[in-house]
Amino acid sequence: MALKANKTKAKVKKTKSLKNKNEFAKGNFFIRNKDLIKRIVFTLLVLVLIRAGTLLTVPGVSISSNFQSSIGNQEFFQLLSTLGGGSIGQFSIIALGVSPYITASIIVQLLSTDVIPVLTRWNKSGERGRRKLDRLTKVLTIPFALMQSTATIFTLSSQGLISAKWGTSELGSGPSWFYYILIPLVMLAGTFLMLWIADQITIKGIGNGISIIIFAGIVAQMPNNFKSTFQFWVKGNEDATILFDGILKFLIYVVSFLLVIFVVVLMNEAERKIPIQQTGSGLVDTKDHTPHLPLKINNAGVIPVIFASAIISTPMTVAQIIGANNPQNGFVLFTQSYLSFGTWWGIGIYGVLTILFTFLYAQVQINPEKIAENFKKSGTFIPGIKPGKDTEKFIQGTVNRLSILGSIFLAGIAVLPYIISKLTSLPSSLAIGGTGLIIVISVAIQTVQQLKGRLIQQSFLDKKDDKFTKTVEEHNSHIW
Repeated sequence: MALKANKTKAKVKKTKSLKNKNEFAKGNFFIRNKDLIKRIVFTLLVLVLIRAGTLLTVPGVSISSNFQSSIGNQEFFQLLSTLGGGSIGQFSIIALGVSPYITASIIVQLLSTDVIPVLTRWNKSGERGRRKLDRLTKVLTIPFALMQSTATIFTLSSQGLISAKWGTSELGSGPSWFYYILIPLVMLAGTFLMLWIADQITIKGIGNGISIIIFAGIVAQMPNNFKSTFQFWVKGNEDATILFDGILKFLIYVVSFLLVIFVVVLMNEAERKIPIQQTGSGLVDTKDHTPHLPLKINNAGVIPVIFASAIISTPMTVAQIIGANNPQNGFVLFTQSYLSFGTWWGIGIYGVLTILFTFLYAQVQINPEKIAENFKKSGTFIPGIKPGKDTEKFIQGTVNRLSILGSIFLAGIAVLPYIISKLTSLPSSLAIGGTGLIIVISVAIQTVQQLKGRLIQQSFLDKKDDKFTKTVEEHNSHIW
């Protein structure tokens, strides 16, 4: 009997010790969410590694002292920097970033919307089809990367911003054509390295890898942009009145910048709630518990702006290659007159493309036909609307009406810096708004939502664990 009592006491003591350890773990945020902490740390370390990679200049060239200031005001390099992750500033081995992949991805997505039947079939065939589309996108990335790298080399060489290191015994030797092959291949390898890193962030880190890389590149440029803006208005003005006027303009700039961020966040989070009802569930009196289908004002997110930027950047890339040797070519002059953001034509075309892509991608993102089909299968309906085709038409019409406001707002923010630059002397790279700001805010909101989702999931697991522990304790107490 004494031996049995001692065993029971040891068992109770062990249970209490385990309980105390579990309570400590549950009370400590870092222990309770160690998987989330690991993901965050992994993402931050990878981003630091990427920023270190931007300091590695491609082999065989040297960049001039005014390289960064010169490319900052050129539209082609602004687009490349925004879509690629902001690493063009040092002409690094990852200067293209993920820009070629984004361009290829846009073309594949457009072709898979009932344009090419095979791609459409892949798009609708689940995970296996998506893997095929991803492989096709990566294959198409190769020619776009080679084209963009070639355009970059010819443009920078013609402007004297980069010079060859080859041809001297001190810095290297070899025919010049070899380096015109080597540098694009190095930059292509840099692009695929960035894609591999993006995949690792998606699997082991937080958020979508490609979005996080673009986000980090744009955010890394912001402090330098604020510094340049301050110098633009304040530096070199010795007169007290002019100095005060410059500081006042800079403060107005900062307040306007924060106001634009607030409005963009507000529009991104705004949504229309369509009430829905389950067959046989009865009427719901309380407004808080009424189930609804949420449709955002901007259902397409940041994709239309990226699409429009990538579409415009493609002919500009070709024009950069042709213009390096023949600046008076008709195609080059056409892009400068009608696609350049320095002209009202270019600004207008960019805005119209953004609006069109917003309507297109909103329908792809929401897919009214699939929602109506799922509603019909689950016995869900919108009060006053017949299931099936009527539901599909109602959702499609609602999405289109929301997209009118969302597309105009999105296009307005996208073209805002170029309009400011046209109306004032402030460079477009420093003006408020633009593609970069929209991308940063959208990615930040999506990442925060993912973090909240993981925290809610962990909280659910903790409650489940508490219930199990309580059951074990009751069982042991019963035995005692």
